[in-house]
Amino acid sequence: MATRKTAQAERAVRDRADAIAAARDRLDADQAERRRREDEAFARYARADRDAEQIVADRDAVIAELEQRRRDAEGEAQKRLEEVETRQREVLAELHRDGRKAEDLAAMFELSVKRVRGHLRQARRASAATDSPPVAASPTPPDTTSDHAATA
Repeated sequence: MATRKTAQAERAVRDRADAIAAARDRLDADQAERRRREDEAFARYARADRDAEQIVADRDAVIAELEQRRRDAEGEAQKRLEEVETRQREVLAELHRDGRKAEDLAAMFELSVKRVRGHLRQARRASAATDSPPVAASPTPPDTTSDHAATA
């Protein structure tokens, strides 16, 4: 009978060990499943992170292009405004040469006298620049050291 109790006790120990091992296996399986789900979640997050980086890069490229277009438009507008201002200045200068006073021109065109005089000054400078002959470059003296030194 003692052997029977010992055998039953050993069987009970094995059963309990098997039950613990089965519980561990269930936990391990649950952990493996959780790890698999986490790995999938990590991959989804990494793809979303990559997409966000691409969106930011695309946005920055579009903004850079728009800023360049704005600078180009500002430059073109400035150039065209300068051309218009030159034409206006020429008209004011022409009327002034025909005898109109700066004060009269200011009143007619609703400009300040100071601005009209500034335009007239610029017109005189532009006229003087186009009327003056080009400055000739001074001739350079011949190099006397290289040829003569070689023959000496």
